[in-house]
Amino acid sequence: MATPKISVRVFALKALALAAAGAGCNPYVTAASVAYRTYDAATDRRTVGTQVDDSEIEAKIKAALLASPVSGTGSIKVFSRRGVVVLTGVVPPGGAAGKEAVRIARSTEQVVRVETFFVRSERSVTDDMAIEARIKAAFVGDPSLQSSQVSAVAYGGHVALIGVVDDSATARKFIDDARAVAGVVSVRSYIQVSGE
Repeated sequence: MATPKISVRVFALKALALAAAGAGCNPYVTAASVAYRTYDAATDRRTVGTQVDDSEIEAKIKAALLASPVSGTGSIKVFSRRGVVVLTGVVPPGGAAGKEAVRIARSTEQVVRVETFFVRSERSVTDDMAIEARIKAAFVGDPSLQSSQVSAVAYGGHVALIGVVDDSATARKFIDDARAVAGVVSVRSYIQVSGE
């Protein structure tokens, strides 16, 4: 059950307060952070209430993963889009960390479904960060896309795309742009179409 819609103004004020706290009240950093977050919220295809719900789901799961006694759960990344959770990270096949992460996510309130994007190993964290940056640059450089709609994570050149877009053609464009980036081995899409 989604939280009631809250106004963009209330959301912006909360973002401002959070940004100010995180930026040590540096006015330039605060302004840039608020502008970025407000742009993301405004261009996101989810309602503000759904964005808040997804943020809460991510925070609850990440906190439980960090608190888990199972080795390796703390390094798993968590994404939630409209209650669909995508867990990503380096997890050996059949590893306890992956099983525990899925169990935690499934037991979290408001989670509709859990998907996983686990890889056996990672060549280089810096290579993957560079691939993620090149993908983001490709999205930003494509005038037909709103880059903030889709997140990309890479592990050993294997890329997962997570987000919500208006239509299948836009989803396909994000996938094609990511595949065209140097160093990308494969792309798996967890992009949701808003009307489906």
